[in-house]
Amino acid sequence: MDSLITVIPETEVTAAYKKAAKEWTKWDSKNRKSFPYNYTAEERVLVLEGSATLTPSDGTDPVTIEAGNAVTFHKGFKCKWKITKRMKKYYTVIIAADDGEDDLDLPAIICDICSDAAGCVEESYFVAKDEIDICPKCYAKEKDKYPDAEHQKGGEAWVLVEPVSIPAPASEKAAAGKKKKKATTGPAKKKQKKK
Repeated sequence: MDSLITVIPETEVTAAYKKAAKEWTKWDSKNRKSFPYNYTAEERVLVLEGSATLTPSDGTDPVTIEAGNAVTFHKGFKCKWKITKRMKKYYTVIIAADDGEDDLDLPAIICDICSDAAGCVEESYFVAKDEIDICPKCYAKEKDKYPDAEHQKGGEAWVLVEPVSIPAPASEKAAAGKKKKKATTGPAKKKQKKK
């Protein structure tokens, strides 16, 4: 492979690729204009709207991607994104299987601060306002900067619930005295928007 990025023009994107992409995660650049990114795993993209210029960190020429393009970012590609027109895309992260078999299409959450994929799948902090995911290490460094971050485990909101007293029915109170039950810590049923 000569390049760590492959761009396929709209006219050459197959119907099968477009159909598969509809099952992937949808991303919207919204107010994001420029950011660095390190691809620690292969990522496949179908650009739905907009455009961006990607400047590789290895000094090679910038690459422009636009609506209709199918793009594969190969593991190891590092660049600076510059959104030139608000972008919407479908994407999926491909993580190689440990046993050397074909690639597996597994969900992954990559930290938008350090671009680290390790550890973020199980635990992260999601900032809805900026639509960013932050790994626990980056969050700990600047938690005051993200007061509205939602702590998530396994892609679901993780809420600590303070222990509360739950009164027992009157018949139980008379027989066994007042009993207390504690609420447990656990996931809420809210899904995370993955990058």
